[in-house]
Amino acid sequence: MRSPAAIGFYPGEKEELKKMLEKLVSKDAKKYDAIAAIVPHAGYIYSGKVAGATYSAIKTNKNIFAIFCPNHTGLGSKISLSQEKWLTPLGEVETLKFEKASESNMIKIDELAHKYEHSLEVQLPFLQYLFKDFSILPICLSMLSLKDIKKLANEIIDKRFFYIASSDFTHYGPMYGFDPFEGSTQEKLEKVKEMDMKAIDLILKIQPERFYNFVIDNDLTICGFIPITLLLFVLKELGAKEGKLISYASSYEISKNSSFVTYAGILIS
Repeated sequence: MRSPAAIGFYPGEKEELKKMLEKLVSKDAKKYDAIAAIVPHAGYIYSGKVAGATYSAIKTNKNIFAIFCPNHTGLGSKISLSQEKWLTPLGEVETLKFEKASESNMIKIDELAHKYEHSLEVQLPFLQYLFKDFSILPICLSMLSLKDIKKLANEIIDKRFFYIASSDFTHYGPMYGFDPFEGSTQEKLEKVKEMDMKAIDLILKIQPERFYNFVIDNDLTICGFIPITLLLFVLKELGAKEGKLISYASSYEISKNSSFVTYAGILIS
């Protein structure tokens, strides 16, 4: 059983967490027939509204969520699959036993990569609050080449799955070593948004190669660009048509700081 490692990103007490989710999730939100989502993974006070709006807009009958997250800790294998049950304050989450892993020379069952990683765990309370009787396929990803991402996509395509990529967008300012723009913080925010929208446009058009290269060529700090690229390759093979930007925000709205992070919530049909 994997114990929670991201308490602090969200409340650790069950009733407090449920009250917070109630505020972040809208049961009256417009629903979209979707097969995939891209959602942020910061603390709920920063990115919870974006994540909540995105999860609230999902309409699906699927009950297996394949979740791809970046590896912030550097621990474990490059492509790490968890097969343990996961625990949050809302209870246990079942993990799909993925038989294809034993046939793969890419996917490793590796719990170490997941042990202290927050970016996948913070998605689970939203799923537990909105969906019942589901299981997850948790995959943690380090840096991969386009060739390897495309190869991996072919190994995990399954029409039973709803796909989720966990990613924040631009990490800007001295704290993150990324400060290419001149002007006030407000002016920098606008320039970051313009840059983010160029990347998001490639996502909405389901263009994995161009998205990946755009991030690399511009030294962007989208921490989950590998999970997003993998998601896009999978969706391209599944015949996805288009994406929709559900919500966009930044941590600056909560904490007025010269270093900030942007967040996007996207659904793909």
